[in-house]
Amino acid sequence: MRPSETEIDDSRLLMDVARAVLAREEARAWTVEPGDFWCLLTPPGHRSAGQGWKLHLSATQLSAPVVLARAAEVLVRDGCAFKFARGLEQLGMLLSANCDRGGGGKFITVYPDGDEQFRRLAAELDRVTAGLPGPVVLSDRPLRPGSLVHYRYGVFAAEPVLTNDGSFESMVVGPDGERRKDERLAWYDPPPWARPPLPEPEAPSGVPEAVLVGDRFEVREAVRQSYRGGVYSGTDRRTGGDVVLKQARPHVLGLLDGTDARDRLRHEADMLDRLGPLGFTPRKVTMVTQQDNLFLVQERVPGVTLREWATREPAAEDVIEKAGQLVEIVAAVHEQGLVLRDLNPNNLMVTPEGRVRLIDLELVVPEGSRAYRAYTQGYAAPEQVSAAAIGPAPTRRADLFGLGATLVYLATAVDPLLAPDEPADRRGEGRLAEFVGLLGADMPVLRRLSPLVLGLTKDDPEQRWTLSRAREFLAADPAEVVNTFSPPIDRLITDGLRHILRTMDPRGARLWTTDEFGAATDPLNVQHGAGGVLSVLTRGAQVLGQAELLAGVADVAGWMRPRLSGIPRLLPGLYFGRSGTAWALYDAARLLGDEETAAQAVELAKKVPVRWPNHDICHGATGAGLLQLHLWRSTGDPELMDRFTQAADGVLEAAREREDGLLVWPIPKTFDTTLAGLVHYGFAHGVAGAGTFMLYAGLATGRAEYLEAARRAAETVAAVAITEGDAAWWPSGELADEADDRLRHWCSGASGAGTFLIRSWAVTGRQRHRELAEAAATAIRRGRWHSGVSSCHGLSGDGDFLLDLAEFTGDRRYRDWAADLATAMYARNTLRDGLMVLPDDSGVAVHTGYNTGLGGAVSFLLRLRHGGPRPWMLDELLLDRALRAPHGRLVHAGRSMTAVSEGR
Repeated sequence: MRPSETEIDDSRLLMDVARAVLAREEARAWTVEPGDFWCLLTPPGHRSAGQGWKLHLSATQLSAPVVLARAAEVLVRDGCAFKFARGLEQLGMLLSANCDRGGGGKFITVYPDGDEQFRRLAAELDRVTAGLPGPVVLSDRPLRPGSLVHYRYGVFAAEPVLTNDGSFESMVVGPDGERRKDERLAWYDPPPWARPPLPEPEAPSGVPEAVLVGDRFEVREAVRQSYRGGVYSGTDRRTGGDVVLKQARPHVLGLLDGTDARDRLRHEADMLDRLGPLGFTPRKVTMVTQQDNLFLVQERVPGVTLREWATREPAAEDVIEKAGQLVEIVAAVHEQGLVLRDLNPNNLMVTPEGRVRLIDLELVVPEGSRAYRAYTQGYAAPEQVSAAAIGPAPTRRADLFGLGATLVYLATAVDPLLAPDEPADRRGEGRLAEFVGLLGADMPVLRRLSPLVLGLTKDDPEQRWTLSRAREFLAADPAEVVNTFSPPIDRLITDGLRHILRTMDPRGARLWTTDEFGAATDPLNVQHGAGGVLSVLTRGAQVLGQAELLAGVADVAGWMRPRLSGIPRLLPGLYFGRSGTAWALYDAARLLGDEETAAQAVELAKKVPVRWPNHDICHGATGAGLLQLHLWRSTGDPELMDRFTQAADGVLEAAREREDGLLVWPIPKTFDTTLAGLVHYGFAHGVAGAGTFMLYAGLATGRAEYLEAARRAAETVAAVAITEGDAAWWPSGELADEADDRLRHWCSGASGAGTFLIRSWAVTGRQRHRELAEAAATAIRRGRWHSGVSSCHGLSGDGDFLLDLAEFTGDRRYRDWAADLATAMYARNTLRDGLMVLPDDSGVAVHTGYNTGLGGAVSFLLRLRHGGPRPWMLDELLLDRALRAPHGRLVHAGRSMTAVSEGR
């Protein structure tokens, strides 16, 4: 987001305060380490403990300079290390409703050297900040009610630990050596063995009574939670009516103008009073203050959100009728001299009677009034996005843009969210027009509404259609516009590869940046790291033969090699462990003719564990087994074959027969993983992935027990399919609610299930498996506009499955369907320094990770355009055309299984 030219730069304010304290205290030997978010100050000779009791101080943006000045003086004089949010912008993130509840409000973190210093600093920091405003820190215990000083037990400087899930996590270690994840929960939860340095109140005993607000409103359940406060459903004991309670915690969202979340809630209540008589908003019941928290109580509007209503595939006439209601709601608000500023499908309800009602009035303001910048991405007019942080509210014409964007969702159940170009070389209205045209080609109602949508979403507010013109359009019967388009796949491939090469940073801890979760994983893995991207560059160099791509492959492999040993332990998974790393490095070495690197990759493969409690492909033994088989087929090394067999035997042993006769692979309850105890059906963590591995194992070795396990796995996947007409979906696992858990993608869903079933059909000829695989393809094609672009749970992985279907069945239409997915992917394109690229899972950022970002998207497009095998699979065992019968099933008459596996 580009700030307004009129905004004042306060980015150095807090740093200047800290440096001024150091200068005043003549603490020149202290070290100041500014980071992107935090600034760390340490005294000379400081050696931090690994873990212990830490202190947190909260503040609002307005009180932050004073809190920092007073606290820093105390801390510097006492020689205690601390860090603080380096700027008001960073502090604003810690105060926002979107901040993680366990991390909200932590402006200053103090690292005391033992209990004595802890107690001394806690008391003094509380004294010097008493009376200053700041929010509660939910993960901590406050020193006293209303204090800015809070404390909790956690990690200071201990190195993160690589977990079995493949991410580096902060861990606290108990006296017995047992590790416990240092979780920042939304409540105080110290380790049971950590003795607090201060006396603490006794925990309440007995069964708590129903929560009452204002001695009148009984809270039933939380609708949603945020650091700002929860939204709850409840009952009015006085009237018996259903209500919604919105909570605002004191000092959260504390801005430079002195307002906080409570002021916003009071404002929303005022807007309900103003608009309530018009009949399209909830009725305000009352306002209640309880324990400094403010609650707005309003009537509960029955029905579903417009977001959910649109997913139910309503009839065209119902969509047009709802569009008319939206126009009238916006008109009624404007007649009151107000601007909505946040019209989107989440803030609208559709009642059982079909009435549309506006339920969230927080951002409604008088036109021209002074307001803070706030909006929902994809639904905000350009002038809202570029506005000053605090300044004049946008005109009513901004709501016209929001109306047009909401109509897109109303007609399609697709958010019109486009990642911003950097720099902004293209006009927004042109990008949206192309998006609407591509989407409308498959959505008749949007084609009907597209002139209205595009008229309302002009970049220039003065050119947007008026509400009167919108009414006239909806009353007419305009002709549909037919759009034909072929996406520039070659440009998406070449620009994507160039962007990958351009953004590579060999000096960093990671070769490419990634999202917050990805940054905590192995930088050499496939899921988020260099291994997956290396495989894409290798394939690109093989297909396109460009010198810059070959050089890029060499550069990435060269960056990875010295880092192969820089990890505390090896994990077996193909995507989160080092199996994928070895696979990618070996294939790159073969392309480069680099025998030394190839040998290093094989050496790494021989160190990867092949017996593991978790069987899955992403994290476990199945991934390791696939690597061993891949390298054995390439090298003939008998040790690799032996290791592959060990992996296959372990996966076979991990299978369990349920009472209903189905074969599943549960993840042990005793294994230290977030997946412990779960039974998944999908490819990434469940039966489909294990079954595919068993199928490959049977073809490679000829062992009947492997093939039998594969057969039973396929029957399990077939048995749990959710079918409706000619489409099929899959639940994630045994605990899923089939009514709500209709999944489409590779990790858990139709794409992964179909990936296995079509291969099972190719070997066994079981027609039911092919039929379900084709039904999975139908579900995927229908849902293409409702998916992201990634491989793990998006269109790239889905597209690879459709290409599998085309290859295994010989049916050309599945390749055409894969091209349809590529069109939907192209519709989300964005420019980065003139290169056309695709966003990651977030839809707004561009990261290169294979399974969650650009890398996997480019990989699929390369295969769509140039053919070739599916990455990370061993389909050479199945796709030997000489062994294929006319109906497509593999036959082995007169041929040994060894011959089959070696392609002879």
